[in-house]
Order: sequence, then structure tokens, then C-alpha cells
Amino acid sequence: MNIRLVSKIVFLMALFSATFLHAQDSASVTGTVRDSSGATVANAQVTVSAVERGINRETKTNSDGEYSVAALPPGSYDITVIAQGFRKFQAKAVVLNVAQKARVDVPLQVGAANTDVTVLGADVAQVETQSSDLAGTVTGKEITQLQLNGRNFTQLVTLVPGVSNQTGQDEGTVGVYGNVSFSINGGRVEYNNWELDGGDNMDNGSNSTLNVYPSLEAIAEFKVLTSNYGAQYGRNGSGTIEVETKSGTNAFHGNAYEFVRNDAFNARNFFQSSVPPYKKNDYGYTIGGPIWKNHTYFFWSQEWRKDRVPGQDAPRPIHLSSATTIHRLILSFRSVLERPPVEDSSTHM
Repeated sequence: MNIRLVSKIVFLMALFSATFLHAQDSASVTGTVRDSSGATVANAQVTVSAVERGINRETKTNSDGEYSVAALPPGSYDITVIAQGFRKFQAKAVVLNVAQKARVDVPLQVGAANTDVTVLGADVAQVETQSSDLAGTVTGKEITQLQLNGRNFTQLVTLVPGVSNQTGQDEGTVGVYGNVSFSINGGRVEYNNWELDGGDNMDNGSNSTLNVYPSLEAIAEFKVLTSNYGAQYGRNGSGTIEVETKSGTNAFHGNAYEFVRNDAFNARNFFQSSVPPYKKNDYGYTIGGPIWKNHTYFFWSQEWRKDRVPGQDAPRPIHLSSATTIHRLILSFRSVLERPPVEDSSTHM
């Protein structure tokens, strides 16, 4: 068979599989629309939107006043509700985390439709009542601002209650030197399920490292599910770690960085005549933006590591980007296909 044809088939399979698996780490929002007396409001127009990513989902409440919008990428959203005889309701900057099932109930007030009732997302109930999952989310701010010896995101899973580090490593390493031996609620370390954008990321040959360690600058957030999570994750009997990478938006954005450790900053040991060679350079860049505004975006992340520490005869470069950047190229087309038709809310009783 023609090699070029095989390559096209493999690329299309990877493209569509990434799209279907995205459902595992996507968020959803549901709720009930009521008037000031507590009666439900049927046939109200509900819009969930994110202008910077061109997302605009519309649905209507059913006869019980309920609505549901699923398959939403994690991020910040505005929720607007309009019903005849009531003021327009707006919830601004409602943050949906990875794999979150949020509930936003809407109290409508009688009045003209050209007057608004606006609330901030921080004032909307953040307790997840739609799922029995026991989980914790590590945000992008925590990932990039907490000090990590080795700059490995897996070190942060211990922020979630019930997780203990069994790697035996003081410094987090990546690639073939990496180790993801974390016990969740006392479970076996090899029974954890590590997923990247909804796809399996575990090195199933060793069961002790990952296929891809994304750069910290490329991770939007990740969620650690420790117990009672849904059957859609399946496969493994211990915990599940869902990592969500960043995506492009309607505006171009990016950064360049370098983290340096060098023997020039170290003091000499009292019993040594000189400071041992010690050099660590971790540098890279990210860039993202629109390919077709409101439809298709790209995000590219590339990082290198060069180490020379005692016990090594020569610098050991580690290139983190090869698998990661290919993964990002596949997922850059995800936004074209991730817009499923919104389900009729009448099916959600």
C-alpha cells in the first residue's frame, strides 16, 4: 500500500480519536430556571458563550424549567437566560474546570427584557452537586507558580487529599527517567489511569512512567479523581488523573522562558577545593492563536532541558517537545469537531 496513503489514514484516525476522547475531560453545566415565587419557567432561552474562543451554545428549558449544555472545553463562560416577561439574567465569568459537572440555577425577576440582572461567576454556587466524584483540581496558576524541583507536573498530584508519593525521587524527572508511582487512597501505584486530553497517556509497558510529559507552560489544569468517579473512565481500579492542555483563542498569545541552576550560584563545600560542575537549563516557548477565528485554533509548545550534574561526564539534553508538539497539531483541529448539536433539554429530567 502507498506509504503516503497509509500516513493520511493514520493521521485521520488520530484526529478523530482525539476528538471522541475529548468527551472524557470536557465540562457541562446544568440548572433550573425559576421565578421569584419558586415556580419553574419553561421555554426560557439559555445561552452559554465564551467570546475569546468563539463558543456559543444555545438551548431552551424543558417543561420542568431545566436546561443542560454538555461537551464544553474547560474555561470561563457567560451564561445568559431570557424569558418573556422577565428581566434578562447574566452570570459572568463562570469557571468550568476539567471534567466538571457544574450546576447554575437561575432566579428570574419580573420586569422588562431590556433590563439586566448580572451576577459574577464567583457568586454562583461552586459546590458540585451533579456528581459523586471525590476529586481535586490543580489549576494553571498553581502549576506555573508553585516551586517544583524538576518542573514535573506529576509532583503536584499530592496536593489532592488521599495521594501519597511512592516514587522515591526528590527531584521530579521526565521521559524514560520519569516515575509516576503515586498511591491514591492506598491503591496500588500501577493501577492509576493517566490521561492527556482524554486519551491514555500511560506507558503500559512499564506501568511506571508516561508516554508524554507536557511542559508546565502547556498545561491548562488537571484533575485527580480519587474515588466514586463515573464509568466513562473505567479500565483501572485506583485513581484517574485527567490532564487538559491549553488551546488557542481568537487572540495570539505566547511566552518564552528559561529556568537556570548553575554552579556559579553555589557555595564551595568546606572540604572541597572547588565547586563541582552543576548546570541545569530548562528553556522553551509557547504560542497560540486563531487559524480561522471562532472556528479553528492552534497551540504550540516546545521545551528543552540540558543537565550537567555530578556523576555525569557530559551534558544530557532532553527534548520534551517531539511527542507533545505532534499531539498539539492533532488537537489543533479539535475545535472544528467538538461542537456537537446541543441536546434537547427535555430529555434531562
